[in-house]
Amino acid sequence: MRNAIELWRIGLVSIVLATCLAARGAARTVTGTIRVWGSPADARLIHGLETAFRRTHGAVRFANALHGPESTFGSVNLGVADVAFMARELRVPLETMAFEWQHHYAPFEIDIANAGLGRDGGPDGREADLAFFVNDRNPLTCITLTQADDVFAADHRRGGVDAHRWGALVARIAWKDRPIHLYGPPVETFAAVFIRNAVLEHSRKWNPQYRQVAGGWNAVLAAVSRDPDGIAYAPPLPRTDGVKALRLAQAPGAPCMPLNAQNVTSGAYPLLRRIDVALDRRPGTAIDRKVEEFLRFMLSPQGQRIIAGGGFYLPLGARDLHLQLRRLE
Repeated sequence: MRNAIELWRIGLVSIVLATCLAARGAARTVTGTIRVWGSPADARLIHGLETAFRRTHGAVRFANALHGPESTFGSVNLGVADVAFMARELRVPLETMAFEWQHHYAPFEIDIANAGLGRDGGPDGREADLAFFVNDRNPLTCITLTQADDVFAADHRRGGVDAHRWGALVARIAWKDRPIHLYGPPVETFAAVFIRNAVLEHSRKWNPQYRQVAGGWNAVLAAVSRDPDGIAYAPPLPRTDGVKALRLAQAPGAPCMPLNAQNVTSGAYPLLRRIDVALDRRPGTAIDRKVEEFLRFMLSPQGQRIIAGGGFYLPLGARDLHLQLRRLE
């Protein structure tokens, strides 16, 4: 109950702060059909946004094709979608290569929400923010992004070194020579790709000791709960015994931030994931008017309230809303 109240309070504050940013006077009259592709997992949220949008834009119709994340962005490349509701990061260059070869510019992406705090839908389910977890007997409480790269990467693009033993992270003498055991989902999953890009700085060279765990996030965390020397990345799932989430710092000397709704919405947590929509917009050109109005609606107080009320994603903070609205101009 406390978490639910916290999420609602944070979402409400964000919505109130966003009101002046989203105001544009009277809504422009738009007509036509907006073609939306996405995943069945987000069907209820997409339908809720569309239904609310049509209350003030009744001449607009929607044609939805919700076939799943693997086909979503391909619809933009093929020109059969106006909006691709990604609900995760684009896999670069795997998904963007064909688009850029054909169009000679990158796809246009707008952040409409923050990722949520996770359920055990698996690493290829709805996008969730990630923390690093250790066994609850481990004395470590905070890790920096560079230290995470030291542990999980083989080539250390952040300028660090190999960290194979806990002495590299923990000051206690008893832990000095204990080996670090790495766990995570299979490396081809969306979550692993995110860690590879955001923490390993786009390196594809994982630490060869990385143990790929199938079966979803609960299975990943269960492996760490059984191993006092284990470390993994995962969302902060409820009712997970035997593990603890580490606070995360951007760099040595920076504040150690816990992963919670407040730090996600405010942008204080150093490892944020965003919920994107993607479309074909040639640089320097305007977005189709009906599509632009729908995007602005998603970034409006009402749209953010619908997103926050869906139970999976968190609203954007006022600063991020302002940045995204500016990108639509």
